[in-house]
Amino acid sequence: MSNQRDAMLNAARGQLGYGEKGGGWTKFGDWYARKFKVGAAYKTAAWCDMFLSWCAEQAGATSAVTGARGWAYTPSHASWFVKAGRWGTTPRVGAIVFFDWGGSRRVSAIDHVGIVEAVHSDGSVTTIEGNTSDAVMRRRRRTGIVGYGYPAYAGSSTPSKPSTGKAPKWPGQYLTTGSRGDAVRTWQAQMKRRGWKLAADGVFGPATRAVCVAFQKEKHLESDGIVGPATWAAAWTAPVT
Repeated sequence: MSNQRDAMLNAARGQLGYGEKGGGWTKFGDWYARKFKVGAAYKTAAWCDMFLSWCAEQAGATSAVTGARGWAYTPSHASWFVKAGRWGTTPRVGAIVFFDWGGSRRVSAIDHVGIVEAVHSDGSVTTIEGNTSDAVMRRRRRTGIVGYGYPAYAGSSTPSKPSTGKAPKWPGQYLTTGSRGDAVRTWQAQMKRRGWKLAADGVFGPATRAVCVAFQKEKHLESDGIVGPATWAAAWTAPVT
């Protein structure tokens, strides 16, 4: 079985340097308009996600990357990953990375997308993106990232889905600002594994509370900055939303 992840990356690499033509026309928009019969306006529309949809077809990875259809609207594409339980905040090679240049962590605010080619120790990623400076280019990104979609690539040894698992027993105490000890450290360590930048120092300080509030908002839990039973369990068992 071929490795769809590598085929997807190779399809994207093969287009590096391609740029828009007159009026913003691209072969990716033209392909999308004809393939999905959506009208000529798409031929000159913003094309970052249509580029990835095109690459997925070339790689034989449409089902893994876009489902039954291609995408032109990035929030809808990200929502598709969320609903499939293939969404998270940990970068992986071959993941589809979604950006909001406004700096929010909201799926509804996403306005750009690319594919991760490499992950670096400083937390940054190298991406291949369409419609960046009107061309297909490599970028090194660290900011503006809302999250990652993990395609179910065939033939890849890299897990496509974020690991969750069974939560350890609820410690029987609410963790809030000023809390200290092993229970705090356990929760912090799990949040760090999920991709949040948080030290597992066993001290529930301002940074831990800020991550807790942001995490609760993603989970559609009460965003009170307190780790109660629901927030504790969600750290292990629920997909990032």
